[in-house]
Amino acid sequence: MILLIAVGIFAWLAWQKFKASAPQERRKLLLQWLLIGLALIAVLLAISGRLHWVGAAIALTLPVLGRTLSWLGRHLPWLAPLLAKHAQARQQQKAQENASDADKAPPLTPDEARRILGVGSAASREEIIGAHRKLIQKLHPDRGGNDYLASRINAAKELLLRNL
Repeated sequence: MILLIAVGIFAWLAWQKFKASAPQERRKLLLQWLLIGLALIAVLLAISGRLHWVGAAIALTLPVLGRTLSWLGRHLPWLAPLLAKHAQARQQQKAQENASDADKAPPLTPDEARRILGVGSAASREEIIGAHRKLIQKLHPDRGGNDYLASRINAAKELLLRNL
């Protein structure tokens, strides 16, 4: 009975705070009170023996974690530029890797592209697409092929379709 009274008081306080807040803050406030309420319910269930203590501990850490992250966002503004620099460095590294991968494969000529796909010089669009589909199904990396072969098959198809 005491637990129900405590939950009722908690709900009433949350509702009063929610009504008094500005419309922009209501969503954030609703989420915050919802998490606190869930943590309180989890603790009450654990005390009454209806929830394992590990579940209650996890539920209790969610609001604490949310507030900690919010605090870090407010008090550590230097963190955002560091994360942005790190993301930019990773993008540059990926671009360099892609450029080095592109340098490994020699450029295709139309004759080489036809030999790769196994089509003649008068092949139609449908024949090129069909030959590509047949080869890529056999040599796709997900089916036992490798990235190099799949990229050459794709490049051959693109070159031949562009030159039609």
